[in-house]
Amino acid sequence: MSFLTLDSLSKRYGETTAVDSLDLSIERGEFVSLLGPSGCGKTTTLQMIAGFAVPSDGRIVMDGRDMTDLAPNARGFGIVFQSYALFPHMNVSENVGFGLEMRKIAAPERIRRIRQVLELVRLDHLEDRYPRELSGGQRQRVALARALVIEPPLLLLDEPLSNLDAKLREDMQLELRNIQRNVGTTTLMVTHDQGEALSMSDRVVVMDQGRAMQIAEPFQAYEEPADIFVSTFVGKTNLLEGQVASDGNGRHCFELGHQRIELTGLGVVGNGPVRISIRPERLEMTPRRQGLVDGRVQTRQFAGDHWLYQIDTPVGLLLATCPNCGPAGFNVGDEVGVRWTPDSVRLLSDTPKTAVPVGGVS
Repeated sequence: MSFLTLDSLSKRYGETTAVDSLDLSIERGEFVSLLGPSGCGKTTTLQMIAGFAVPSDGRIVMDGRDMTDLAPNARGFGIVFQSYALFPHMNVSENVGFGLEMRKIAAPERIRRIRQVLELVRLDHLEDRYPRELSGGQRQRVALARALVIEPPLLLLDEPLSNLDAKLREDMQLELRNIQRNVGTTTLMVTHDQGEALSMSDRVVVMDQGRAMQIAEPFQAYEEPADIFVSTFVGKTNLLEGQVASDGNGRHCFELGHQRIELTGLGVVGNGPVRISIRPERLEMTPRRQGLVDGRVQTRQFAGDHWLYQIDTPVGLLLATCPNCGPAGFNVGDEVGVRWTPDSVRLLSDTPKTAVPVGGVS
């Protein structure tokens, strides 16, 4: 039996359905992220689990116990909010120990647990400081310590890193994940940041319009998107539209203008319009006439660890990335070729299903 189960969980506000029959099972100690754009239902899902919103339908079951109708304070969950919600008049130690005090934990045990969790988040030397005297990353760790000190069965994170600058946010992703692994607390995080979800999670739940479009490990969600939405939301992609046609001998190809891409994977059924997806890092730029298609470099951007190119080709505007191994190999206006391997392409449909590997240009 899974540790946390959402069984056909739904939430409606009048005519608007915020969450639509969500089914999700989370194992003990797992780190799962709800990922999606604003308004997709991820925060509403978290609020229902926390007890701040009442489900319209469905159940929330944790470790065999139905939690659906319990008050928030009866659930015993640890929660880290986007704003951290620290008490400005309390120092670090007092903020962290507030939940223990409300639970009437004896003073010696309270002191022991506060010291233990502050050591865990590396803030034991700042226990007497007030929130205004802390950096953003330190305030975030105080909020995390306050959630962990009560030893919750479930840790809920609501966009916990969104207020941090880019460098600190990246550092805190690693730190937060390491802390979660050390403690072993089952964790559910809400985020709209694809990189954050992919780097931190055991599994991601990609949501859109109140529904789970795909539930998968990060690598699978990126490499094998279930549908067009997942393909375009989780990372960058080149999405090309064309027609599937049969050659009469049981083989199919993808026709895109004058280009023909042979479909060598399984799952191609019938003829008609389809879309294919190719990730930018799977495109290799070559000298002109040495690729599968030719084009002209329209834009070039330096992104630190890689170069980002837009290439105008007969099959459309392609986005390609190249690792930063020195000065850029191609300039704006250069005529180039573009090629890819057969296993780099995914055939997508408008309905959620497993993406199908396809072949190369013929």
